[in-house]
Amino acid sequence: MDKYTIYSNKVELNWNAKGNERILQNITNLLNTYTNEVAYNRKMGRNSDNIDRPAPVMIGAVIEETYDLIQEYEPRVNILDVEYMGMEDDIPVLRVVLQLE
Repeated sequence: MDKYTIYSNKVELNWNAKGNERILQNITNLLNTYTNEVAYNRKMGRNSDNIDRPAPVMIGAVIEETYDLIQEYEPRVNILDVEYMGMEDDIPVLRVVLQLE
């Protein structure tokens, strides 16, 4: 199985994505969606309250919710690693390494 690395701050949409590219794009969308943004699934997405927490708590919460989001909404991947890279425009940047099933 091939390994893929996704950065949450690298968003490039391909409206014609298919196959593996579509799955990877789904992960990117999950990393950049907050609760209440999806009209028919208000619970899907990140908890924006985590951003206002103290850094050590925020980092742990954001990493944990990343695992939970991907496992729930994109079960076709195996998460190998999630790493907090820092903040960009007051939003946490994550590096996610995964394999497609």
